[in-house]
Amino acid sequence: MLKKFISNPVTKIALLLLVILVGTAALSGCVATRGALARGWAGGVIEGGILYTGSMEGNLVAVNITDGSVLMSVPLETEVTSGGGLLGCAGASSSAVVIYSSPVIADDLVCVGGYNGQVYAFPREEAREEPRWVYPRQGNVGGEIIGGIVYGEGKLYFGAANGKVYALNAADGYTEWEYDIGDKIWSTPTVDVDTLYIGSFDKKLYALDTTDGSKKWEFVTEGTIVTTPVVYNNTVYISSFDRNLYAINASTGKLKWKYLVDNWFWAKPLVYNNTVYAACLDGTVYAFDAASGSKKVEYDLGSPVASSPVMVDGTLVVVTQDGVVYAIDAGSLRKKELAALEESVFAPLVESGGKVYIHTNADALHEVDALTGAKRQINIKD
Repeated sequence: MLKKFISNPVTKIALLLLVILVGTAALSGCVATRGALARGWAGGVIEGGILYTGSMEGNLVAVNITDGSVLMSVPLETEVTSGGGLLGCAGASSSAVVIYSSPVIADDLVCVGGYNGQVYAFPREEAREEPRWVYPRQGNVGGEIIGGIVYGEGKLYFGAANGKVYALNAADGYTEWEYDIGDKIWSTPTVDVDTLYIGSFDKKLYALDTTDGSKKWEFVTEGTIVTTPVVYNNTVYISSFDRNLYAINASTGKLKWKYLVDNWFWAKPLVYNNTVYAACLDGTVYAFDAASGSKKVEYDLGSPVASSPVMVDGTLVVVTQDGVVYAIDAGSLRKKELAALEESVFAPLVESGGKVYIHTNADALHEVDALTGAKRQINIKD
């Protein structure tokens, strides 16, 4: 059985190595001048009928989702001097920047983090290739940015592989505060009111004060945390590479419940109508009662799910790693296949107006109607 195969510890290690190798392979792009192929698996954000994503060529792309036209395709570039730099490149003047981080809207800016350890902020209303600001102004933060950036109350928050959490002033890109966890961070943070929640390779979930970055509490698991926390009814839901889904009191950091499955959770959990939906690399989507943790139902999709699902008008839309799109009705709990893309998918999904947008590893953007399964492909390549 596929589930038994991918729950094998050796296979689980291979899956993680695949992730690492994708990133390592991306470094090969730094030995060439701009134009070399980058990689990544950025999701997207939609604002005002425009979808922003990071292409696998290393461009920040803006697409009109009504007519599919590309409004902007701006290359992110990193300057590399001979024999040095974060990426260890020699003899290259500039290189494409790999983008794993999904873009975020911060008022009149669209911001995105690069694998080169820099954050770029571009004006949304101006068609130009120069960012309004880059953080840091010189060099990089000292580690790759893989998780996404979040925005709230005038600040941008993100973690980096150098083990630090950052808060920046969104308007000018200057540091508000830093918090040093001391181990790699691939997780995208979540901000709820005055608290930031973020996971780390040190197996801990941290709750930080958004005002000054001081630690409120930490919660220890038995595995690396790379997923994005979700906050619902004063509870933080987070998964770990120890194969548990956790429900943690958001105020105190105390465990409410946990549930053990056969493999890692990579995708962000989703909470809807007091039910937690958690997609797993064992090819299953689990549905739990949000308060008690009791399992309501599980759905065998037959292939690992790494992409974070979305809820569209009471329908959970999930895409497997091999590109099959499923719809799960949150009311009847019935499952149906919506579409088959025949391309690998790791990027989180984004939805708007009853449509789901899927960025595949073939660097294609697919629009799928959550009700009918009707498909449209949008070209985002240069």
